[in-house]
Amino acid sequence: MPDYQALIQQLCDQGWYYQQNVLDPQWVSELAALCHSRTFLQAGIGNGLKNIINESIRSDSISWIDKDEQDPAVRRYLALVEEIRVLLNREFYLGLNDFEGHFSRYPQGAYYKPHYDCFANDRRRAITFIVYINQNWQTQDGGQLCLHLPDGEHMIEPVAGSMICFLSEQILHEVKPTHSERMALTGWFMRNNGRDYYYS
Repeated sequence: MPDYQALIQQLCDQGWYYQQNVLDPQWVSELAALCHSRTFLQAGIGNGLKNIINESIRSDSISWIDKDEQDPAVRRYLALVEEIRVLLNREFYLGLNDFEGHFSRYPQGAYYKPHYDCFANDRRRAITFIVYINQNWQTQDGGQLCLHLPDGEHMIEPVAGSMICFLSEQILHEVKPTHSERMALTGWFMRNNGRDYYYS
């Protein structure tokens, strides 16, 4: 499970938090198997009617998670999401009242160029939350999450069972090209009013 004290402190101090071994191996295995069984669509850029497929920017595919899904591994994931949402609201008074998320698959050679997770016309996404389900992942498999921070680039290895949270509107990031299939559950804690929040 997440180290909640460290999560809150590092979100406050630096705007992001990474931890390994959050999901146990059996949970990872169940989510990975489910990921392989789902129907995926090519991911686009933008939102709503402006969602456009542009493989020069991103070449992954996604499968949205419904809040009413009954698979036990997904229900457990949604319970973790809710636990973190309550924690973030209690510590930061963010007014987070929703969550949207999807399974993400990057085939060999796929990538996502540098971007922020908020849209110009829709700034409800406040905190990005990612858990990785890549079993036996090695550095040479590529697919690192690269955070573009004030002190330089910081690479996150997408190893099985790890998680990362970061400020959706403030952290520029990208997914480096993969040399092996890369899988994750990616989501966002949402607020209705779209106001700016700064922690550091």
